[in-house]
Amino acid sequence: MNRLPPHALPTFLGLALLAVPAAAQFTLPAPALLPRVAPRAAWTAVTSGGTSSTTVHQRCDNPGAASHDRLYVFGGCKGNNTSTTLNDLWAFDAAAGTFTLVHDGLASPAPHARGRAAIAWNPITNRLVVFGGDNRATGPLPADTLLNDTWEWDPVTNTWTDVTPAAGNPTPRRWATMAHDPATGGMLLFGGDTGGGTVSGETWLFLGGVWNLMVPGTTPPARRMASLVTRNAPFGDVLLCGGEDHTLTGPYGADLYRHLDVWTWNGASWTKISDWDWIAQAGTFPASAMANQAVYDPLRQRVVLQSGQGIAANTAANTTYLYGLTTYNGSPTNFCSEFDCLTNTWTLYANPTTGTTPYNNNDPAIGRISRYYAAFVPATGKVYKVCGQNAAVGSANPAYNVYQYQANPVASATVYGTGCTGPGGALALAADTAPWTGRTLQATATGFGPLSLGFAMVSLGQLDPGVPLPLLPVPGGGPGCELRIASLDITAGLLPIGGTAQYLLPLPTAQADPTLPGLAFYLQVAELDFSAGWVGTYATNGLAFVVGSL
Repeated sequence: MNRLPPHALPTFLGLALLAVPAAAQFTLPAPALLPRVAPRAAWTAVTSGGTSSTTVHQRCDNPGAASHDRLYVFGGCKGNNTSTTLNDLWAFDAAAGTFTLVHDGLASPAPHARGRAAIAWNPITNRLVVFGGDNRATGPLPADTLLNDTWEWDPVTNTWTDVTPAAGNPTPRRWATMAHDPATGGMLLFGGDTGGGTVSGETWLFLGGVWNLMVPGTTPPARRMASLVTRNAPFGDVLLCGGEDHTLTGPYGADLYRHLDVWTWNGASWTKISDWDWIAQAGTFPASAMANQAVYDPLRQRVVLQSGQGIAANTAANTTYLYGLTTYNGSPTNFCSEFDCLTNTWTLYANPTTGTTPYNNNDPAIGRISRYYAAFVPATGKVYKVCGQNAAVGSANPAYNVYQYQANPVASATVYGTGCTGPGGALALAADTAPWTGRTLQATATGFGPLSLGFAMVSLGQLDPGVPLPLLPVPGGGPGCELRIASLDITAGLLPIGGTAQYLLPLPTAQADPTLPGLAFYLQVAELDFSAGWVGTYATNGLAFVVGSL
C-alpha cells in the first residue's frame, strides 16, 4: 500500500496512532550505509586557478544550471544565507577549472537580485532561464518580496531579456523547481512557497514564450525546496524528488513533512515510481529532502542528492520524531543519497560510517553542505557543486567553491576492429549498456543468417589486429573474419532471432568483488552457419570494456 496523500494525513494518522505503536508506525529503519570512497563516485576538490572561495562571492540558496561545458552561478544569498541577495552571473569552465564573471548584474537589463529562485538551462534555445524567487532584504523592493518574473540569458550576446508574458504567469513564489522537459521542449516548473503559509502543487510549462498551467489527472503533493532533473535517453522525462511541506506536520505535531517519494513527468502526466510505505515498512528513501539540489548523472544513470537538511526535524525539545532523530537528523547531514534509475531505489552513502550520529560525520572532502549550486557537465562527465553552506568549516564557508563527483574509472565500452560478412550480411556488435558493478552488461550482435547460431566469447586479453579465422581449426572461416580476443575465459551460446542476438553478463557489486572496478575485458561474437551442417564461421567486431564502480 502506498503512502496516503498529505490531505488525508490528519485522519489517517489519528486512526493509525490508535491501532499501531508509534515507534513501529512512524520511524524509519537505520541506514545501511555504504562508503563513499573511490573507485566508486567520491567528492574531490577542484583546486585549480580561479576556484578558491575568494574568487566568487560566497553565496547560497539558488540552484545551479549547466550547458554542455559550463556550470552557471546566478545570484543567490550573499555569505552564509544572509539577507543580502545578488544578481551577478558567473560561469565555471569545467574543463579549464576556472571561473569567469560574465555579467555583473549592473548593466541594464538584468534580473533583480534574488535567492531561492527556479533556474535551469534550456538546451533547445541554449539559454539560461530564471523564474521567481525572493529578494530577501535587497532593495528597492520591500524585504522578502516574492517574484514571478521570467528571464533568459543568451551566452552568445551576453544579454538578459525579460520574457515575462503579459498575463497568465504563475503566482509569485520562492523555492519552486524547474527543469527542461525533453518531451515538449519547454521548461517545466513545479510547486514552490507562495507565501502566507501556503505551498503549491501546480505544474507549469513555459513554452513558446507562454506559461501554461498543466492539469494532469494525478499530481504530486504540494511542496517547496524539491528538485526537478531532466533525464535524457533512454528515459526522456523529468524526475521530481524531495521537498517539504511546512504546512503539514508529523503525527507528533513537531516535524515538518518531508517528502520521500519520486515522480516522473512524461510531458503530459505524472507517475510515482518510488516511495516509502509507512504501513508495510518497505521501500527506500533519501536521507535528506530539502536544502540541496538533485543532479542526474547520465553516465551512471543515477540521481545524486548530496547532503542538505536531514529528514528528521532538528528540534531538541522533542524526543520522538517522524523520521528518526538519531539517524536522519543533521543541519546539514553528510549523507549522499543516490537514486538508481534502473531499479528505482535509493542507496545511502557516507564516509566515514562510524559513530552514534552518522549524519554528523564530516566527509573528509566536502564536509556537510546545503543550499549549493550543482549540475552535471557533459563535457567532462562529472557532477559539480559550487558554493553553498558547509557546517564542517568556520562561518559555514567551504575551503573551495568547487567540488567534483564521479567514479574513477568510469565504465566504458569501445569498438575495435570490424566485423566480416556472413550469410546474413555484415556482422556488427554494439554495447547497449556500460559495465558497471552490480548491473548487467548487455551487448547486441546483428547480421546473423536465418540458420545460424551465435557464440559469445569473453576474454581478459585482446588481439588487435586479430588472427584470421581461416588459420584456426574451425569450419569455413570467411574472408576478412578475425578472432580478436586472446582467450576464452567466458563463453555462451546465443540463439539469434530475426538476425539479432543479445548477450547478457551480470556483474557482481564492488563489495562482493573488489577486484572488478577498473578491470579491462573484451567481447566478440562468432556466427556459426548451420545451413548445411557447420559450414561457415564468421565474426563480429570486438568490444573493449573497462568496469566502473557504482
